[in-house]
Amino acid sequence: MQDTREELGRTAPPPEQPAVAGEAVAAFEEAYLRYAPRLQRIAISRFRIEAGDAEVLVQEVFTTYFQHAADVEKLEPYLIGAICNASRNFLRRSSAAKALFCGEEPCAATPNDALLDELERKTLVSQMLARVDRPCRELLHRFYVNGEGTEALAEAFGLECRGSVKVKLFKCRKRALEAYRSIMERS
Repeated sequence: MQDTREELGRTAPPPEQPAVAGEAVAAFEEAYLRYAPRLQRIAISRFRIEAGDAEVLVQEVFTTYFQHAADVEKLEPYLIGAICNASRNFLRRSSAAKALFCGEEPCAATPNDALLDELERKTLVSQMLARVDRPCRELLHRFYVNGEGTEALAEAFGLECRGSVKVKLFKCRKRALEAYRSIMERS
């Protein structure tokens, strides 16, 4: 008699589990069909994300929803908030990637003539400044790169007046020009 009970228990499937699972899948499918186009439009129009990337974000949002559906009280605000957060995170990630690869002008990630010209110019300036003495190099850098005024430079270099800074700048530019000409003669 015990054998027949065990056999009955093995052959009879639990009636509630397949029905519940089927209902859950249908509910997720219905939610996806209803909200996915709207979420994609939000990502595209509000955050200016390309259609292909927006579709991926919508898929991620629904994957997260599928995992945490029991905790969601109101579906529509949850999904809208999720797509907004996903879009913001996407933009942060893409901005970071652009900054990493295109932080300078011209963009180093796009090889073209502008990149080669910029590289050539920077190399030439570094070679030229290497041939100028340290005080002139520092003065030129602070005046042209940092944009410091002549009064601040006079104070920093211990000069009496702005006129002295202008004379020193003239002499440093003259040395830099001589270094440039010697580099160009050798090329």
